[in-house]
Order: sequence, then C-alpha cells, then structure tokens
Amino acid sequence: MIDPGKIIDKAKLANHKDPWAKREQWRSHPAFSKMTQFKSMFPGFGIASGLFAVYLVYDHFSSPKAKH
Repeated sequence: MIDPGKIIDKAKLANHKDPWAKREQWRSHPAFSKMTQFKSMFPGFGIASGLFAVYLVYDHFSSPKAKH
C-alpha cells in the first residue's frame, strides 16, 4: 500500500535551496520505478502464456497421432 506520509517526509527532508526539490519527489515514488512500469507494460501476458501452455498440452495429447 502506498504511504503518503513517506512522500511528505521525503519532501520535508529535501534540499530547500532547490526550489523544485519538493515538486520532484514524485519521481522517486515506487509506483514510477522501472520494474513497476515493466510489469504494467504487458498486463495479461502471464495469464495468456499460462493458458497457451495449457492449450498446447491439451492439443498434444488430444490430437490423433499421424503415422508416417
């Protein structure tokens, strides 16, 4: 869960000589990390891969064997 208190605390601890320091704190929030962005890039990929694997196994065992 996102704790807004941590964001506010980081803003208070920021260097106040920089006028934009308090406004730039959102960039270090975990919701904007590289891993979070990568996970949300393909939201259904994991489920789709699992279902496709189940389909391949089903197809392999249910199709009649061709004799050459």
